[in-house]
Amino acid sequence: MSKRIAAKTGEYQKDGQTKGEYTKLGVMLDNNNGEYMLLDPSVSLAGVLVKQNALAAKTGGQQRDMVMVSIFDDSQQTQQGFQQQGQQQGFQQQGQQQGYNQGNASSYNQAPPQR
Repeated sequence: MSKRIAAKTGEYQKDGQTKGEYTKLGVMLDNNNGEYMLLDPSVSLAGVLVKQNALAAKTGGQQRDMVMVSIFDDSQQTQQGFQQQGQQQGFQQQGQQQGYNQGNASSYNQAPPQR
């Protein structure tokens, strides 16, 4: 099972709603020895903290001295997406997409196919 590790570093407007802008920090995985993380070495945690504190200042939030991260469970999000697609587009397409995502669930840096 894989989980995405991300930090909220901004906000933007889309369709009249405020959405969160996230910086991808890495992925959490598990094996027989327990859980472990793979962190992206190109991401500056100091820079992420500066962006988080700038967002907090803008929105009246609390300034922090540590980076706050979120952990997103990819398997739950993927299953919910497939259930909705299956109801809207039929189960044949759902099965094809599940096969694609299961094959690439552990591939963190792979780009999605172009449609």
